[in-house]
Amino acid sequence: MPARAAPVHFYLNQGGPTLKPIKESNILKKFSQPLGEPPDYNNQSPAGSISVFPLSPLDLPSETFKNALKRRDANQQVLIQWIRKNLYPDIDYGRVHIFEGCQYARAGVPHQCRDFSHMSMLTLWKSGSEKILGALGLSAHLPSLHKYEDAAVFRQEISQIVLKCELKTLTGKVVSEGIGARHIRDDGFNVNKSIKMASKSAIIDATIRVAGLASLFIKTHRHTVKNNLSRGGNHPDYLPPDVNRFNTVPEEKPITEKQKHLIKTLSGRTGLTTEGIEKEAKGLFNKVLPDLNRIEAHHFIRHLNG
Repeated sequence: MPARAAPVHFYLNQGGPTLKPIKESNILKKFSQPLGEPPDYNNQSPAGSISVFPLSPLDLPSETFKNALKRRDANQQVLIQWIRKNLYPDIDYGRVHIFEGCQYARAGVPHQCRDFSHMSMLTLWKSGSEKILGALGLSAHLPSLHKYEDAAVFRQEISQIVLKCELKTLTGKVVSEGIGARHIRDDGFNVNKSIKMASKSAIIDATIRVAGLASLFIKTHRHTVKNNLSRGGNHPDYLPPDVNRFNTVPEEKPITEKQKHLIKTLSGRTGLTTEGIEKEAKGLFNKVLPDLNRIEAHHFIRHLNG
């Protein structure tokens, strides 16, 4: 018979870790404890998960709420200063000539009007909203645009365009919304143009909302302002020319260096020389460029910008 193998003995306590009794293991301790109180299902977040954070900003601790307000106010002031420095008048924002009874408007050259009371409030333009969104790191999305694409494919009649704009962060979170509307008769029944105008209005509306810029700009597109005013001025942002705020004659301050630089930049793009700039200013205002005031320079920039 073959010899039997000698038995092997294991000594766990010699030079190795000591095993704990099973009653002291964490798993057994976890499941041996009482369950405790059930969760409060009345205190849930909108997504359905239980949250201990307040759902309203007014429920925050007073010091936390105070610091948050200070930080937001400081950030908004920084943004406004950035806008004043980096956005150019008549390119990124401007005013619209709203008084159709003006002799310049009847002649088809409203940009030559120098009466400040004939102008609307400041309107943010598409290029300005794109600069602001780029600075904030936001992107614009039009989630309802595909409905008009489907309507065109199935040959459905479209008379009005209503688009919603969503501003999203890099992670896809929606931080602001805006609405833009347009009737195709405003654009000679050109659906393509109406969709573009409605999308511009929606993007501008969302931009002003997300940055709290309603005190600086009106929440609509400049062409929408002009069309509403030409039909009687029923737009909520409309103020007729006889309102006191428009009848106040502003102080004629001289042209700024920033306006001079912008005029020269635009003139270079159009091929105008220094003599050509002076000739244009002489023909429009009967003045040389250094003698223009800020309002005249404002109109000169619009003229050069086409």
